[in-house]
Amino acid sequence: METGTDRFEYVTYTAKRETCPSCNMPIPLHQIARRGMLASKDGPPKVTYWHIQCAKADGSRR
Repeated sequence: METGTDRFEYVTYTAKRETCPSCNMPIPLHQIARRGMLASKDGPPKVTYWHIQCAKADGSRR
């Protein structure tokens, strides 16, 4: 779901198992991920993590 309001904050490790919203694959705990906010139609944005390869440096998705 591309909304135009998704944004990345920084690169980090996940504290628990997360699923990348771009590819719907799990992000291993030992792998760095892009942390960001994902817009929601029914409320405030939520914190989400993307694989590094699923996000470009400029904030757009691959």
